[in-house]
Amino acid sequence: MDIAEKVLLVLHFVGIGALFSGFFYQLKQWGEGMKVNAGILHGAWLMLATGLGMIGILQMPGSEEQVNNLVLVVKTIVITAVFFVAYTYRKKESTPTWVVPSIAGLTTLNIIVAVVWGIVS
Repeated sequence: MDIAEKVLLVLHFVGIGALFSGFFYQLKQWGEGMKVNAGILHGAWLMLATGLGMIGILQMPGSEEQVNNLVLVVKTIVITAVFFVAYTYRKKESTPTWVVPSIAGLTTLNIIVAVVWGIVS
């Protein structure tokens, strides 16, 4: 299971990279409403799927690590919000100016919660 957990973590990082690269690609359209591109949507989807997979592995019986469930709930809510905002605005040519920056901000919040608060207690 250790290998599966590491593979899911690497894929989770790939999702973060895809989401942020999609955000940085859209920066040139900052004032006129950035478009939710495929990188943002697929990065959010990959982060959500791999995050849930890692939760499943960490919560398995026989796991020696004690998991902080409050952190998992907060991170799951944040990445689910990111995914649904990205999914809602994915086919719109022009989105409200708050959409893409809030996706990037929520993703940054998700990283901060993981690093500062910690998953394993």
